[in-house]
Amino acid sequence: MSETSKRLLFQVAFVAVAVLLIEGSLRIAGYKPGDMKPKWLNFAPVDTLRLVNNFKINSDGLLVGDSLVHAYHGTHVNEGGFRSPDLATLDTTKKKIMLIGDSFTWGMSAKPVENNCFADLLRNETNYEVINMGVPAADPVQYAIIAKKYIPQVKPDYVLLIFFMGNDLMHEDRPNVPGEPFCYFTNAGTILADIDGRHFKTAEAAYNYIVNEKYYLRHPKNIVERIVAHSSILSRIYSVNFRLKEKLEYDRLIKNTAVTKKYLAQVKRVCIDNNVPFKIVLIPEIKEAAMPLHEYCKKYNNLLRDYSLERDWLIFENTKANFLDYPDAHLNNQGHRFYADSIKAFLKNAPELK
Repeated sequence: MSETSKRLLFQVAFVAVAVLLIEGSLRIAGYKPGDMKPKWLNFAPVDTLRLVNNFKINSDGLLVGDSLVHAYHGTHVNEGGFRSPDLATLDTTKKKIMLIGDSFTWGMSAKPVENNCFADLLRNETNYEVINMGVPAADPVQYAIIAKKYIPQVKPDYVLLIFFMGNDLMHEDRPNVPGEPFCYFTNAGTILADIDGRHFKTAEAAYNYIVNEKYYLRHPKNIVERIVAHSSILSRIYSVNFRLKEKLEYDRLIKNTAVTKKYLAQVKRVCIDNNVPFKIVLIPEIKEAAMPLHEYCKKYNNLLRDYSLERDWLIFENTKANFLDYPDAHLNNQGHRFYADSIKAFLKNAPELK
């Protein structure tokens, strides 16, 4: 065998071994053949889909915690379904700070949550009564409903809406239907009822759309997809096209945030009508946590520099070290400490609380 043939054979063997190693590494990392989901999506196919009953939709259309289920796991959830003291037990001699938000405000991924969530740190380290009305998977529609129901009832001294840029930007409006879920908590992950302009009335229907049509090549449509469906490497490469489409859709979204602003404005209006000062505390995605503020505000100019909300935002200098990596991407304990300290410093100098 000639030297040229030997070198060629070695190169082919080297590439083959490298491909096999990469294929194996991807599979070990959880990327199975046909898997095209983005790394931020906390979802995994299951053999048997089951609903997780930690949360439910109440008669107001609010997603709230089930107090009995959470009590079983040692977490106090009040009569309204929030991880907060019972409203009847609030100390009326203290200033009341109401927090409205989603899983970040609830304290998801803080360990243990009762000691390290920024809402609990605020409550435990200040003389404020902190009413935590954050619920995982909540959106600006829910924020507006909470504001309309609870601000006149609780009469807080300050309202802070905790806005996560990762999923609080609304692609489209949704109706509030009491008793009908706008998301499903399952053993595969949390699944929205509205995906790509389609509404799914059951968790099974939404799950089937994700695994059979959206993120997995379980039903290849052509010869290319049939080949791709057998390789983790090819599936990752093939998914790039979908990521580019998602990026283009996101770029269009951040230039038109009308739906999101509609509900933030409703929260602000309730606060104005009840003479309650109001601010929106922004939490960025981990991938943009270290972006200089002037660049960040320029990118999200349509939302952050809107004339009706421009003065309402609280945006703190951040760092990626405050977050857990994808697919969790929530605040870690350091991040909860960062927001607790930042909010405490702001409230200390707020003239409305003097």
